[in-house]
Amino acid sequence: MKRIITLMLFCISIQLIAQKQNSKYYKHLVFRESPYAEIKGRIPITQERAVKENHYKLTYNQDNRLVMVAYLYGGKQISRRRAGMMDGFRNIHSKTVISYEKNTETRVFYDKKGNRCTNMMNVYKEVYTYDVNGRKIGAKFYDENNDPIDNTWNIHEYIWQAVNQTDVIEKRKDTRGNYVPMRPYYHFMTTLYKYSDKGILQSMNHIDKDGTLINDFNDKNGIAIDKATYDKDLNLTGFQFYNAKKEATVGSFLACAGGSISYDENGNCIRYTTVGLDKKPMLSRGKAYDKYTFDTYGNVIEIGHYGIEDEPVEFRGYTKMKFIYDAQDPTKSSKIKRFSFKQ
Repeated sequence: MKRIITLMLFCISIQLIAQKQNSKYYKHLVFRESPYAEIKGRIPITQERAVKENHYKLTYNQDNRLVMVAYLYGGKQISRRRAGMMDGFRNIHSKTVISYEKNTETRVFYDKKGNRCTNMMNVYKEVYTYDVNGRKIGAKFYDENNDPIDNTWNIHEYIWQAVNQTDVIEKRKDTRGNYVPMRPYYHFMTTLYKYSDKGILQSMNHIDKDGTLINDFNDKNGIAIDKATYDKDLNLTGFQFYNAKKEATVGSFLACAGGSISYDENGNCIRYTTVGLDKKPMLSRGKAYDKYTFDTYGNVIEIGHYGIEDEPVEFRGYTKMKFIYDAQDPTKSSKIKRFSFKQ
């Protein structure tokens, strides 16, 4: 009898916890460059609509803290790559479960079959730390054996220092304790992130120890500012590079002056264009823009690469890639076809 009562009480407590949770549904996530930024949705939809389309389900606990992010169709977990470009999904997976304890936050990841896995950055577990004021101050990454690991950008640890109520200075270290850049090909070291009062990234600024803007290569070349622009739905519509003198310039890791991004009414990125100082399309890595096509569920079904004159160009071995899904079950992908000039 005692065991039965204990089990009943446990079930009731689980139900009460579930009742205090609330979920919101979105077509996409707001773009994030740093894991410092909170995971936020864009293009909100109703629960009824969510049943029929690909969507992100964000679940919050009774304290309004995010405890789960899942990418779903018809209640089933699906690959977040179906969302195409510009979703802030690098540090998540088909399902990400978040737990809190005192001043720490732990994130673990599950694939579309429900198995524990690494996220897109090859990290099995992320652990974030907070200060006494509840401000995020650091993150460390671990493998399945709980050993420290570098992610795909050679980063094991993020260190954040608040500048004011919105902005933060970021540094990064690898597992050997060496300071490393934002990405292997993006050479910002100490980075000042400026956010809006709603936590939306406004710009990334490369600074020295005194807080002075510096170019990412040397005093004369490179970029010091990467500035973002958004529309009313929080779709990232563009970015522009500036040097330490705050002059518009051509970037170092992307051979362009910035980018222009177009979306459909559902927040799907349908065109990503690299532009020059004149705001016109500019070749970067051999292409001027990528074009994306989506089906009615929200699955990306085609990606094409194009040049200045709208001509197909080859990038990473193909000019066009088509994604084919199971007609009877949209959660299943049947095949991917790649096309090139050689075919």
